[in-house]
Amino acid sequence: MIKTIFSHLKSEWYKYVLEIIVIILGILIAYNLEQWGDTRKNKKREIEILKEFKAALNADLAEMKANIREHENSILSSRIVLKVIKDNLPYHDSLNACFAYTHAFTTFSGRVGPIEQLKNTNLEIVSNDSLCLNIISMYDVAFIGVRNVELAILRDYEQLRNFDRLYFEAYDLEDVSTNKSVPSPFWGTMRPIRFEELKTNPEYAALLRARISNQMGLLRGTYNPIANSLSNLLNQIDQEITKLE
Repeated sequence: MIKTIFSHLKSEWYKYVLEIIVIILGILIAYNLEQWGDTRKNKKREIEILKEFKAALNADLAEMKANIREHENSILSSRIVLKVIKDNLPYHDSLNACFAYTHAFTTFSGRVGPIEQLKNTNLEIVSNDSLCLNIISMYDVAFIGVRNVELAILRDYEQLRNFDRLYFEAYDLEDVSTNKSVPSPFWGTMRPIRFEELKTNPEYAALLRARISNQMGLLRGTYNPIANSLSNLLNQIDQEITKLE
C-alpha cells in the first residue's frame, strides 16, 4: 500500500508541485491586491486631508493678510495724529478715520479643525514626514505664539481705548472718511469732543507712540513671518498633492 502511494507520488510529483506553486501565487496575488487597495485608499484619504489643510491654511493666510493691513493702517493713522499734535495743526474731519484706526486690534483665529481631526485619527496618514512636521509646527508652535503676542499687547490697546472714552464721541458707522491715506474702518469713525485739550495731553501722545512700537513689533516679529511661513507651507502642500495625484 505504502509502496503504491510512493510510486504514485514519484510519478505525479510535478502535478503536486505545480498545485503548491499555484496556491502560493494565489495567496501572494491576493495579498498584493489587498495591499494595493489599502495603499490606494490611504493615498486618497491623504489627498483629502491635505486639501482640507490647504483650504484652512488659505483662509488663515487671508485672515493674517487682513490683520496686517489693519495694523498698517493703524500705524499710519497714529503717525498722522502724532504729526497733528507735534505741529499743533487744527482739526479736520479727515482725522476721524485716523482716530478710529488707533483702536485697531486683531485676534488671529487659526482654524484648528483639520489638525484636531488628524490627531484624533492617525498622523502617519501624511506620508511626507517633513511636511507632517511642518504642519504640526504651524498649529502647535506658530499659531500659539501669535496668540501669546496678541495678549501681550492687549493692555496698551485697552489703556488707549479707556483713555479715548473721555475725548471722543461714540463710533459713527455712517460717516464716510475724507482721508485719502486710510479708508473708513468697518467699526466706524471717531470724532473728538475736546480736540484742543486732547492735543495738549502728553499721555495721549505717549499711548500712541507705545501703540506704534507694539504694532511694529507684532508685524515684524510675528504677523509677517507667519504669513510667509503659511505661503511656504501651502506651496509644500500643493507640491505633495500633485505628487500623490
